[in-house]
Amino acid sequence: MNVLDRTFVRKLVKLVLAILMGIISFFVFILLFWSILLKGPALIAFSVIILAVFLPIKLGNKQYTITRIIIGIAALVIILMFSDLPIREINKRMNEWDSTLTKQGISGYSFFDKLSIYNTNLVISFYGRLFGVPEYGKQSLRLCMKARNDREWSSDFAMKSPKVIGVIKNWKALLRRQKKNVSRIMLPSRKISWRNYVNDRRVALALNPVILEAKACPEGRRWRLDCKAKLRVKYRKNAKRVLLTTGRETLILAEGPFWALQQEGWLFPYTVVWNWSIYTDDKRLSR
Repeated sequence: MNVLDRTFVRKLVKLVLAILMGIISFFVFILLFWSILLKGPALIAFSVIILAVFLPIKLGNKQYTITRIIIGIAALVIILMFSDLPIREINKRMNEWDSTLTKQGISGYSFFDKLSIYNTNLVISFYGRLFGVPEYGKQSLRLCMKARNDREWSSDFAMKSPKVIGVIKNWKALLRRQKKNVSRIMLPSRKISWRNYVNDRRVALALNPVILEAKACPEGRRWRLDCKAKLRVKYRKNAKRVLLTTGRETLILAEGPFWALQQEGWLFPYTVVWNWSIYTDDKRLSR
C-alpha cells in the first residue's frame, strides 16, 4: 500500500469515526436536555461525561484522544458504581408527576411539566434498543405522530414469549385434527396479557395486552401460520410498567402523566399490527 492509499484509508476511517461519534453525541445531547428538564444532578453529570467522550472534535490530536480514553474508562467505572442514582432521580420525578395528576388533575401540569413528560417519551423511544426493548421504543416514538390508518410492521419478536408460544402450540394441536384438503383456515383469536414482566419484558412491554390472530395454510406435511398481533398503543391512566432493573433499583413508568398528554393532544394513540409467519415444524414450538 503506497503513501496515497494509506492517507486515503486514514481519512476514511477518521470520517466514519466522526460520523459514528456524531450520531452518539446527538442522542447524548437529547439525554442531557432531558436530564436538565428532570433536574437530575446525577443524570446531568453522566450525560456531560459521556458527551465529553463521544463529541467528535480533535480526532487527530493524540493527547486529546488519550484524555478521551481515560475519561471514558473513568465514566464506565462511575456509571457501574453509581448506576442506581439516575434511576432514583427518574423515579422521584415520575412519582411527582403522578402525584400532581392525582391531586390536581391535568390542570396541575405546567407547560414545563408537559414538555418534560413529552421528552421522557422520546428518551424511552430512542433508548429502547439500548434497554433491550426496541419494539416498545418504536411504538412509543410513533405516539408523537398522528396516524390515519393502522400501522403494520413485520417481526417475529413475539416468538420470544412463552405465552405467545403457548397460544401457537394450541393452534398447532387444533390443526393436527384438521384435514389438508382446504386452502386456508382461520384459527380462533386469543387475547393475552401480562401481570409479571420479569422473564418476558421485551414482549410484555410492547404487546400488553394483545389479540393474537392466525391464518393456517397447508404446505405439504406441515402448516404455515400467518400470525398477527394486534393492539392499541396508548398510555393508560392507572397503569404502571417496569422498564428497567439495575442493582437495587427498579425503573417504574407510571403511565398517568403520559395519558394526560394524550388528553391534551400531545401524544396520539393508534392501532398497530405485527405480522410474521411460522411453520408448525418450527423448532421453537418444540421447547
